[in-house]
Amino acid sequence: MTRAKSIETEQEYEAALARLYELFHAEPGSQEGDEFEVIADLVEVYEAIHYPIPEPTPAGIVQGGLDALGLSEDDLISIIGSRQAVEQVLAGEVAITQEMAEGLHQLLGIEPELLLGEPVTRQG
Repeated sequence: MTRAKSIETEQEYEAALARLYELFHAEPGSQEGDEFEVIADLVEVYEAIHYPIPEPTPAGIVQGGLDALGLSEDDLISIIGSRQAVEQVLAGEVAITQEMAEGLHQLLGIEPELLLGEPVTRQG
């Protein structure tokens, strides 16, 4: 195993991913298994810096719940109030109220605390 060093470039990142693929079935605790763990940690750090995953928004959480259950936006009208209000909530333009969050919890099984964030303000 070569000396571990941070991944600095996209080319080094691609090479690290290729090596991880080669080592994927390495036995844990073996020299190759240890190398896999070190490279995986380095890749994780590189990805956190260069490919950060944004925190989910309340609107995104609701949309994910709809998708997971095979429901449509129309299924939210009785909870949110109107088609326009549903569209505004799903666009992140209007915050979800406590009452909406409770209704969405009943329909989608999403904990209300996850839905009570601030709306996203559009630029432009």
